[in-house]
Amino acid sequence: MARACFSSTALLLALLPLASCGALRSWRHVKPDLVTQTLETGVIAQDLALGGGPAAALGDTLTMHYTGTFMDGSPLDSSRTRDAPLSFTLGEAPIPGWNEGLVAMRPGGLRLLTVPPERAYGEAGIPGLVPPDTTLLFEIELLSIGE
Repeated sequence: MARACFSSTALLLALLPLASCGALRSWRHVKPDLVTQTLETGVIAQDLALGGGPAAALGDTLTMHYTGTFMDGSPLDSSRTRDAPLSFTLGEAPIPGWNEGLVAMRPGGLRLLTVPPERAYGEAGIPGLVPPDTTLLFEIELLSIGE
């Protein structure tokens, strides 16, 4: 019982900076009973809304919208601001942590990924954009799965 309470509290503390800057457009979907998965790579996946249909698997072509932020809530990048969904093959994602964090996601789903530096931009970062050794947050809406 105490563990469930801690998980809910930790989740809310993690999401508050995102909500305050508007990064989480779907704050209404957040529920205290969210299932949180911490993967072997350190990526943390939290489903804010479950989708339907087939589950994403390695080799599938995913089309999604994403909003990336830093841990303090400041914006990094968003496909929504460009109104240009991103498509890629799962297993060849532009952010390595997405390869693990998006497996089994279903179209229409909304997932929050916490991606540690070693599964994002690592020690190098991206000069002028992402500092070295930076953990990033991504809100991902899976639009469709192709083959």
